[in-house]
Amino acid sequence: MRILHTSDWHLGQRFLQNDRTEEQRLALDALLRLIDEERVEILLIAGDIFDIGNPPFGARRLYYQFLTRLQATSCRHAVIIAGNHDAPGMLEAPRNCLKA
Repeated sequence: MRILHTSDWHLGQRFLQNDRTEEQRLALDALLRLIDEERVEILLIAGDIFDIGNPPFGARRLYYQFLTRLQATSCRHAVIIAGNHDAPGMLEAPRNCLKA
């Protein structure tokens, strides 16, 4: 069984006045490729997925798109743990969609 542990994505974070959405999208694309290449079965995301409890729309979209695309990989389970920057309800929002 292959497990991949990640943390501290901080989606929605800005650097000074610079939007980092594209940089974050590229990082998530690379993560999906790694999951496929290494045939990861369980992904553990341990906190701080978002940079703030009420993240901007672009950050939420990245998160939802990542979870949707994750379903097409070898990964069968994602364990997502809220960090001090995350609102648990925000992370659980796509829960029912992902069950399907």
